[in-house]
Amino acid sequence: MADFSSFQAIPNASFDLSTLTGSFQSLNGTGFADDIKMLEIYNGGTVGVDISYDGVTKHTYWPPGATLIFDFQTNHSDNSAYGSGTLNGRKGQIIYGRTSTTSTFLQMSGYR
Repeated sequence: MADFSSFQAIPNASFDLSTLTGSFQSLNGTGFADDIKMLEIYNGGTVGVDISYDGVTKHTYWPPGATLIFDFQTNHSDNSAYGSGTLNGRKGQIIYGRTSTTSTFLQMSGYR
């Protein structure tokens, strides 16, 4: 039986950014093996990447050489009407990317 009292590592996904095109492609295969509470990304490439969580809409931008960390548990308040108030990345969530066409623009993204 798994011990859920300590953190669980989710298998890492890697993607060769030199194969990106102007269309969204899956960056993590068929998605995460389990739900995630934190997402850590390192863009080791030399180009910015437009990111989509549905394969159609641009949701955010990951700059070259940057490390980004999304902690989905931080700053969520408990709300008894809606459960615990925390959010997770879902099991099977695919992250799509494409070569950025707006890498020199100011990039702003929001999560809730």
